[in-house]
Amino acid sequence: MKKLFLVLLFIPIASFAQNPFGETIITTKLNEVFYDKDGNVLTGKGIIVGDVDSGVDVFHPMFFFADGGEYDWIDVNGDGKLTPGVDGVDLNGNGKIEENETLRTLKMKDETFGLLGSTSAGFQPDKDFLYNDKNNNGRRDYGPRSGYTENDASYGELLFIAIDVNGNNRLDVDEKIIALKTSKIRSVREKSGNIRRRGIDLIHTEPDSVGHGTGVAGIVMGGHYGVQKIHGIAPDAEMVFANIHYEYTPPFVRNFPDLFQFIADEKADILLIEDGEWGWEFLDGSTVEEQMLNEFVRNGMTVIGGAGNLASGNMHIKDTLRAGESREYSISCPEITSGKINDGVFTSFIWTEESNDITFVIETPDGSKSSPVKAGSNFTRVGDYNIFYSRDVSTKGNVMFRFGFSQKDSASVEGEWKFSVTSPTNQIINGYVVDVSQGWEGNSFWTSHLTDETTVTFPSTGDSVMAVAAYTVNFPFTFEDEIGGLSYYSGRGYNITGKIGPEITAPGHTTFSLAPNNSYTLFSGTSAAAPHVVGAVCLMLQYKPGMNQSQLKEILFSSTTKDEFTGSVPNPDWGWGKLNIEAAIKKLKEVY
Repeated sequence: MKKLFLVLLFIPIASFAQNPFGETIITTKLNEVFYDKDGNVLTGKGIIVGDVDSGVDVFHPMFFFADGGEYDWIDVNGDGKLTPGVDGVDLNGNGKIEENETLRTLKMKDETFGLLGSTSAGFQPDKDFLYNDKNNNGRRDYGPRSGYTENDASYGELLFIAIDVNGNNRLDVDEKIIALKTSKIRSVREKSGNIRRRGIDLIHTEPDSVGHGTGVAGIVMGGHYGVQKIHGIAPDAEMVFANIHYEYTPPFVRNFPDLFQFIADEKADILLIEDGEWGWEFLDGSTVEEQMLNEFVRNGMTVIGGAGNLASGNMHIKDTLRAGESREYSISCPEITSGKINDGVFTSFIWTEESNDITFVIETPDGSKSSPVKAGSNFTRVGDYNIFYSRDVSTKGNVMFRFGFSQKDSASVEGEWKFSVTSPTNQIINGYVVDVSQGWEGNSFWTSHLTDETTVTFPSTGDSVMAVAAYTVNFPFTFEDEIGGLSYYSGRGYNITGKIGPEITAPGHTTFSLAPNNSYTLFSGTSAAAPHVVGAVCLMLQYKPGMNQSQLKEILFSSTTKDEFTGSVPNPDWGWGKLNIEAAIKKLKEVY
């Protein structure tokens, strides 16, 4: 798994009859109904969100607007209930069912271990969809392979939602169905740089191979207000996607400027960053990418990113070097990392005094030692290993000393790598490690001087990025986690520059969202937390268009929840507290 902010679930239980940790919380549905100044329900209508992510499943039924018209369905066999394959939809309005008007159920897959309640074999309006089985082959046909084009509503055989007026979670004879038609996805920049657009060729968009962007989109704008048991915070918002391509060695994402510019060119109101980097990054807001985001914010865009899942991963150390003393640090590298040969490990040491020439000596797993290095950039061979090193200085005057380790013939760098570090003056130093897995945990790691502090990842380290931490809402993964507490992996602490890392915290651990192939799923990580804030901003911008990021932050931060977990805020773990969407909207309406 890449550094997208997803935390995968490994739960040794087939399903829960109920949540063993208490009430199941659906974090994307508000407890109150709010209206804009024209009397419309706040659903994010008119707001565009740009997401830098893995992609999106453009065929997911939750990503189409219910704008295809209202229809009657006909109880052909007169049994008073929907009988898929027998009953139908009166598409031509002649009061009877033609051969090509048969209705069937599109059952959504429930991958939430039963937390969304029981699933029956029949049609459930709060979970499932209907479709017109036009050719009566017993399955829903969709996409180019089935002969459908960009001009076809819902990109396949017509989809419907049911309006369950009496709330009995079944389709009664006198209740209507509404067709889905237009995609909520405006455009996608594919990994190759090719752009797909709604109304032109969006139907040909590359799949979301890891499902991450689909989960993010589900929290922001999935589903239909008042219909499904779960839906996004802003189900009438629209999204554009810039799909990330990862390189094998750092910097792992080398085209962030192109991705960001695409989002800006698409006139997005909000830019959401769903990737976190720490390998060979200054983490100080100085890069071209971070400066670009500053400019976007100055021009009126809101920029939000997950704080990252680096805490507790044993990939960050922090220490105070004493003048003239040598300190020892080491990393342990497995032979196999995330299923691949661990043939590359990368470390960086960062400190804030440009004039301080810290010296490094590297000991390889075979016991060979390098010559001392403190400046320059070079490749050298030590024992059986190749070592790259480089001393670089950011525009803010912070120093990063980078190392890259590899073995001849691309063999594994398995074993213990040791660093002997000497500073001529007292100096606080941060050290980071990542390997070719590019994963959050379970890979190459430091063995001492570990800390969860200063673990917010790039580019959410940018001065203008609203970085979002995650807290646990339904059940914890580990004994150190608890409901309502900061998720154990959530990036935290002050950044290299002394800026508070996460500025706000949102539901992020065991939230509900969507997965490719017509699925509901559990979604965790700061990946899940950040789109909660995005959804809130969508609602706020619908109510008061044109608000800038400073105005939005003032409302969001002044309306947060503070409790026994957050303590006094602001602080470097929780920022200004827990996101409270209802309180933020009420505050907004008071001010505007």
